Amino acid sequence: MVKHDLTNSLIKAFPGISNKDMSAVVDALLESMTQALMQGEAIELRGLGRFKIKERRPIKGRNPKTETPIYIPKRWIVSFKPSESLSKRINQ
Repeated sequence: MVKHDLTNSLIKAFPGISNKDMSAVVDALLESMTQALMQGEAIELRGLGRFKIKERRPIKGRNPKTETPIYIPKRWIVSFKPSESLSKRINQ
């Protein structure tokens, strides 16, 4: 599912809202989630799961073509842990 599919699904669920307005709602939702993650906050959507930022430590890697070693610096990643109810629904 992509953002367009999500918007269309919400338009079907709420037929009184225009496509333009629903697109603005989805954009605002995603932007507020992005801002929260950038500020180090976790996002918990009950029934879906939890998003949070984690630091990935620096590692030594290698170029597979030339076999030369390279340094990969630390970086931040978004981690998602599904809720127990979502995991149960998927595994039925």
